[in-house]
Amino acid sequence: MITRILAAGLALTLLGGSGGALACQGKAMAMAMLDESFKTPDPGWGPPDDAASFSPGGLVLKPPVNGSAWRWNPNYTMDGNNLCVSVANPTPLPDRTAMGDVGVWFWSKDAQNFYTATLSLDGTVAIDRLVNGAWQVILPPTPSAAVRTKPGAINEVEVTVKGNTGTFSVNGTKIADFRGDPPPRGGAPGVYAESGSTSVTWVFPRVQLF
Repeated sequence: MITRILAAGLALTLLGGSGGALACQGKAMAMAMLDESFKTPDPGWGPPDDAASFSPGGLVLKPPVNGSAWRWNPNYTMDGNNLCVSVANPTPLPDRTAMGDVGVWFWSKDAQNFYTATLSLDGTVAIDRLVNGAWQVILPPTPSAAVRTKPGAINEVEVTVKGNTGTFSVNGTKIADFRGDPPPRGGAPGVYAESGSTSVTWVFPRVQLF
């Protein structure tokens, strides 16, 4: 599995899972500046390759065993924005304890420096940061009843950021408030996925930025 170390000195507030709101909370704020179904992908996502491709069902990520894959769109930035990503659970499900995490990529400086807010189909959620290629744990894997774990279910993973603060939500349920070290203008929005000891194909039907 991908190894991460616990980061010190970052403020984090866990929030109860009982106060759920409507999914994609940014919808209540404004019209989306990006509403991507990948049927005609924005050029900022880049061309398809072995790890990422486009299908009628959405963006497909195929991370290697015990590895990760991601795509980000530098045509947009995340300073004061809400990023909401839909991801479909694989069908059938491999061993869910060996599948790795999936979710959003944000506050990205480059491919060696970024944050992720993710869920795992063992029913946990997490926030991590890659710093010069080394992982740091911001929110350790934490059980959450908000995660939908059934085969084919759709999960919505969401972060709302402003300055150096943010809120992480899953399926409309707040998970945590956090602080971090964003790059100028907040960096580009993106999606992130892992495979554990089993190769997993993840499909992202929709990406919205408000």
